[in-house]
Amino acid sequence: MMTGECTPRGFRKITAPNPSPLTLEGTNTYVFAGTVVDPGPDDEGHLERVASEAPVEVILLTHSHPDHSAGAARLSGLCGAPVLAFGAGLGDGERVGELIALHTPGHSPDHLCFWHPESRTLLSGDLIAGRGSIIIAPPEGDLGSYMASLERVRTLSPARILPGHGPEVAEGTAKVEEYIAHRKERERMVLAALEAGASSLEEVVNLAYPEVTEEMRPYARLSARTHLEHLGRRLP
Repeated sequence: MMTGECTPRGFRKITAPNPSPLTLEGTNTYVFAGTVVDPGPDDEGHLERVASEAPVEVILLTHSHPDHSAGAARLSGLCGAPVLAFGAGLGDGERVGELIALHTPGHSPDHLCFWHPESRTLLSGDLIAGRGSIIIAPPEGDLGSYMASLERVRTLSPARILPGHGPEVAEGTAKVEEYIAHRKERERMVLAALEAGASSLEEVVNLAYPEVTEEMRPYARLSARTHLEHLGRRLP
């Protein structure tokens, strides 16, 4: 059976077979020192592969979205390991083995990142992707909380990021800075669209998201709504 891809300091990555425009190559499951972070979708082959990597003592969820969490019950049954998530056995700042849980809401209210202080590795879930940006979709997504979460992890100066989707990020702090700058620039573009007379969500998307493909346009609408809500504006 194939083994997971090697990552820094003993982490192993196993990517689930659920590729899409939002999940990129698929959801990344990480196995480290008896801990599984994000078992991914309820895919029997993927979960059996995860279970075969090493004895699993605990399963951690970054958040409850199905592409990260739906396989948790099946994996727990395979391994006999408990499942911990924010508000379900796990709180901000709690340590599980060598990992520290950080409550980082914004993408979802229950979102956690996991921090490995020894190697300064951040398991970022859906706070940061290895490629592209993250969708913050109202009503559960909140841009103010998301920006505060980015600022929080910036203070850690992560050396590397292991994201929920996409490749490992070797320059962690630079990626966090990039994400913060991207959101600020997008908000500037939304404001510019409003100042130019945009009076509907579609007009904002046309002006503030000129590079978006037709495939990604529905997600640009969600992002535009999020920015408008953050600015206290509602448009039809």
